[in-house]
Amino acid sequence: LLCFVIPAWIPCYFWGENPWYSWYVASITRYTVALHFTWLVNSAAHIWGNRPYDKNIGATDNKAVAICAFGEGWHNYHHVFPWDYKAAELGNYSTNLSTALIDFAAKHGLAYDLKTVS
Repeated sequence: LLCFVIPAWIPCYFWGENPWYSWYVASITRYTVALHFTWLVNSAAHIWGNRPYDKNIGATDNKAVAICAFGEGWHNYHHVFPWDYKAAELGNYSTNLSTALIDFAAKHGLAYDLKTVS
């Protein structure tokens, strides 16, 4: 409902858009682009980048992916230390907005028992 029906309904209702165009652009194309971006992040972080923590695994740390995907590009670190909630060595919010969101939630009691590498 939230992924396909409502996004297709809004352009039809508010702008009189053709239902088929609305369905393909607002629902199918949007969803497909989101999936491909998600898969690109995972692929890029396993192909391009450096391996500072474990050179024997395929996962890499890729700053460009980390910036574009809100901190999800530090795959080498994540695969070596999977229990660290930050998924990155540094608590740098400029390249890891996911950590900033989790820290904000923890500050307000919505996240707890956060584990990090000592």
